[in-house]
Amino acid sequence: MTLRLDRPPRSFKSIRGKGRILSPLSVKDQRTVAVLPFLDLRQDDGDEHLGEGIAEELLQALNQVEGLRVVSRTTSFLYGGSDLSLAEVGRRLHADAILGGALLEKGDLLTLRAELVEVGSDQAIWSKSCDFERQDLFTTLEDVIGCVASALQFSPPNRPRRTVDLGAYEFFLRGRHYYFRFSRQGMGFAAQMFRRALEIDPHYASAWAGLSNCAAYSYIYIERTEDQRALAESCSRRALELDPNLAEAHASRGVALSAAGLAAEAEEAFETALRLDPNLYEAAYFYARHCFAAGKLERAVEFFEWAAALRPEDFQAILLVAQVYHSLGVEDEAERARRRGLALVEERLQRAPDDVRARYLGANALVALGECGKGLAWARMARSMDPNDPMLLYNLGCIHALAGDPEEALDCLSWAVAGGLSQKNWFLHDGDLDSIRSHPRFQELMTLLDD
Repeated sequence: MTLRLDRPPRSFKSIRGKGRILSPLSVKDQRTVAVLPFLDLRQDDGDEHLGEGIAEELLQALNQVEGLRVVSRTTSFLYGGSDLSLAEVGRRLHADAILGGALLEKGDLLTLRAELVEVGSDQAIWSKSCDFERQDLFTTLEDVIGCVASALQFSPPNRPRRTVDLGAYEFFLRGRHYYFRFSRQGMGFAAQMFRRALEIDPHYASAWAGLSNCAAYSYIYIERTEDQRALAESCSRRALELDPNLAEAHASRGVALSAAGLAAEAEEAFETALRLDPNLYEAAYFYARHCFAAGKLERAVEFFEWAAALRPEDFQAILLVAQVYHSLGVEDEAERARRRGLALVEERLQRAPDDVRARYLGANALVALGECGKGLAWARMARSMDPNDPMLLYNLGCIHALAGDPEEALDCLSWAVAGGLSQKNWFLHDGDLDSIRSHPRFQELMTLLDD
């Protein structure tokens, strides 16, 4: 049995673009472009999150250009700040063209410098220096996107223009960085950053969506209180009021509705998000988690695979789809996904050895693949970093269940529930826990989660 993604990520065509073309690339020769993190050269305010955020905005937009392949962010971002020339980095990334640049201060204005280099000839085919005010960053980026697409002889994507204060955007980027750690501590920091963004710009819909996601996570995994549920609901609603066509807002609405147990409404919100932006990772990823919790395992596979296709460098979606394949009894696909995910985890840990989520998801894959010694060692390392995090403890329970240690597994699961994790449906459908389902302590936990 092989399950396939029947609705792969799509791209849209658009028509706008302008710029100074220095020399053309023929369409038949141009198929792959890489985007490097922009250097943040502002005096006293340099922030790698902003340089990466600018590059990711450009990368995501170019990824919507029909016929153009974009090197994944994790692969290209490895060369951020490299002393190598753009052309040399492009050759190493097997790209036909590469885009890089820098952000600088110029009196009361900011300056964005961007350059697109043809890798084969080591020649710039487009370059531009744009002066702009703090609130005009996104307008400037849309102009750059249009110029780059035109220089590559493609039609630029059709995207709505946004106006966001630069300071608010920086706090938003920091919030996303903490949010995707999926830990209690990281969620607290993320909420602080999103609130700081909203203090600067109360009309920033993406920051409202981010704050809603934090509250929904806290409601499910940390603190199941009416205050958290209501916060997730109200923030997601505010995001939609501010920007009804923002895919992120519909995705956060889906997460909030899913947390509240409104399954049909949540699915409608996720479907809307993906209709608005089929390339939005969060929409596919959280829709997959929702489907898994609802027991719709084939649908969970579809959307986890969708998320993994959108971010081939991401270890989370591919390792979670491995667990769903296991639950469905499709062991060849489960092993394929685990091995691919484990390779991504090992790459991630080389760059960020303190990434707790990478460590425990990798530990799960190792144990499932029969490498119990290494997997349990990784599990101990993860626990030493954040011993009381409910999400971590749940995953440790899964790891120990796979490793044939039911009592340790049940201890971890009990601590996870005591710490605030309350998503009973995940317990019910997670194949990693099959070996302990008949245990009296597991049944007691399920009864406790009913209360």
